[in-house]
Amino acid sequence: MILLLIHASKFSFSVKEKAVKEPEEPNLTSLQKDNTLVVFTTVEKGDDDKTVEKAVNEVVRVLNDVKASSVVIYPYAHLSDNLEKPTLAVQVLKDFEEKLSKAVSVEVCRTPFGWYKQFMIDCYGHPLSELSKRIRADETNYQKSEELKICEKFGFPNSPHASFMRRAVVEYIKQQVKPDSVIEGEGEPENGEVVISYSIPSGRRLPCVNEEPLIRVKVKGDLDGIPESFSDSKNTYVIKTKTDKSHAINVNILTYYYLLTASRDNPPTLPLWLSPIQVRIIPVKKDFIEDAIKIATQMKVRVDVDDLDEGLGTKIARAGKEWIPYLVLLGEREVKTGSLTVKVRKGNEQRSYSLEELQKEIIAQDQLLLPSFLPLTLSKRNKRYITLQ
Repeated sequence: MILLLIHASKFSFSVKEKAVKEPEEPNLTSLQKDNTLVVFTTVEKGDDDKTVEKAVNEVVRVLNDVKASSVVIYPYAHLSDNLEKPTLAVQVLKDFEEKLSKAVSVEVCRTPFGWYKQFMIDCYGHPLSELSKRIRADETNYQKSEELKICEKFGFPNSPHASFMRRAVVEYIKQQVKPDSVIEGEGEPENGEVVISYSIPSGRRLPCVNEEPLIRVKVKGDLDGIPESFSDSKNTYVIKTKTDKSHAINVNILTYYYLLTASRDNPPTLPLWLSPIQVRIIPVKKDFIEDAIKIATQMKVRVDVDDLDEGLGTKIARAGKEWIPYLVLLGEREVKTGSLTVKVRKGNEQRSYSLEELQKEIIAQDQLLLPSFLPLTLSKRNKRYITLQ
């Protein structure tokens, strides 16, 4: 449904002739109003009770702002090329009129559907006198919560970290389902299939939860271990929706769920399969940068080297802001002995590992083993992604 809302000092209309073969029988053939909110309304395919409820809420909000003395619903087919069938459109308009009448204290009128009409309108011209709104039944306008700063921290929607995490969540779902085939597009999955769709979201853009691309994965059965919904301080988010044929998983919202869950740990710690970088090697002096790069290239996990010309304290703090699970401090002793001094984020511990022991521990907790989306050295990173918030 599309609404064009005009706050008019004067509005009038009169019916002229039929515009469709079987127009609605008019209850009003003419009307004149002062200080009225005229709601030009286009009913689109798929508009339903939920669409009407959202439209009513939108009109009530505008009406409260402009203080009009009445509302006129004016069927107007010229705002979309995705029009509903006339018989269904009339029912939606009647429902809109009825529910709006109950929601407001001013008079609500509706001009007849399916007629050519002459109208005259005199718009007030103040900042709220001309507004438009597209309303979709499946559109959810989330409020921006404090917790969504976690997503901003990792650069959602457009950063290597964000791209990796979305990819990892998709791969995690596929790993749980173990499908025979993967299809990208629309439609329902058959047995042994997973269908992945990409779309443009509607409503207010927010990092993680309502951003482009909006990714959904459809699977034939349910998935254990993935909740149907969760909440933060402002909103409730639905991860899984069920139809007769499949479960659809919202990857964007599921990604936020994992980030939010990780943020509640002390210290915040991502699952290893979701961490864009699992190991960071910090040479304690410039002399050990080449050794650090040599070790990193031998590793089969997601690793990088902080080769920037900065102090050790700054580098350790930067790794903390990025929630790096394993931090290797590489000095002369480590190079000579091959025993790595490692700060482990989970549990705030410091341990000694051989290279093989460290890799074995990580691989045991990461069944995906996806490649990194980031360069091996921080000096090669885009400056925007060197130090996270």
